[in-house]
Amino acid sequence: MLLVGLLAGKADWLVRSNVEAGEGFADIIVETDDLDDGVIVELKYAQTMTAMEKSCAKALAQIRAKRYAEYLHNNGREKVLLYGIAFCKKRCRVVAEKL
Repeated sequence: MLLVGLLAGKADWLVRSNVEAGEGFADIIVETDDLDDGVIVELKYAQTMTAMEKSCAKALAQIRAKRYAEYLHNNGREKVLLYGIAFCKKRCRVVAEKL
């Protein structure tokens, strides 16, 4: 997955894909070089361009519902950024929030 490769380019970051977290498997979890920070990314495919916003919201809802952040909280990371990313053809939409 190209996105994982881009994130893994940061030498001090631990980037994991399809990690068992909370009550499911997160697409991407990043443990940054700052021991307080972490990132969770959930990816979705949208059938149409107009559905991309809803797909991003669905990705963020999945992160919260399945409690993926527990993985980072258990490692002492309290400042967690959540990213819901939706793809449709050659376009993407990103929605982010702090947990």
